[in-house]
Amino acid sequence: MTPRPALRAWVTARWPLTETIRTVAFIARCTGAAVAALVIAQQWHLNHPVWASVSALVVSQDQLGDTNRSLAWRIAGTMIGVGVAILVALVMTGASAVAMLAVAVGITSAIARLRSELRLCMWTAVIVLLTVPAGGSVLSAALDRAQEVLLGVAVGAVLHWGADRLLFRRKEQPEAVTASASP
Repeated sequence: MTPRPALRAWVTARWPLTETIRTVAFIARCTGAAVAALVIAQQWHLNHPVWASVSALVVSQDQLGDTNRSLAWRIAGTMIGVGVAILVALVMTGASAVAMLAVAVGITSAIARLRSELRLCMWTAVIVLLTVPAGGSVLSAALDRAQEVLLGVAVGAVLHWGADRLLFRRKEQPEAVTASASP
C-alpha cells in the first residue's frame, strides 16, 4: 500500500530527505554500535560487556562534532572515576564498601560540580567500587571497567565517523585548471 499523494506531500514538506537520512543513519549507528560493542566485549571475554554496549550508546550523538565532544568527555570522566576509585580503595584499605562509596562520590561530585561534562566520573567510581567480585581487587575491577568503556566509546565513535564520512561528507572536486588561468 502506497501513501496517498496528499499525505506524501505533507510529510515530505515537513520532513526533508536530509532529515530522513540523518534519522535512519542515527538509528543504524546506535543499533550497530551497541550490538558491535557487546559482541566484541563478549568475544574478548570482558567481565561486564554491558558497559561496552552502554558506552557505545552514550557517546553516540546526532552530530559528529557532538560525538567528538562526548567521546573526549566520556574518556576523561572514565579515567577520573577509575583513578578516584583506585585512590579511595588504596587509602581506605579495610573500610566498608559504603564508606568507600561515600568518599568516592564526594570527590567525584566535587569534580563534576567544577566541570559538568565530567559528571560521568561519579558513575564510573561507583560502578568500579560496586563491581569488585568476591576475592577480587578494585584495581582489577577498575581496569576491567576502563577496558569495557573504552571499547564501547571507540566502537561508537568509529561507526559515527564512518557513517558521517560515507553519507554526509562529499569529497571536494578539484577545480579545473584552465590554460588561460596559468601564467
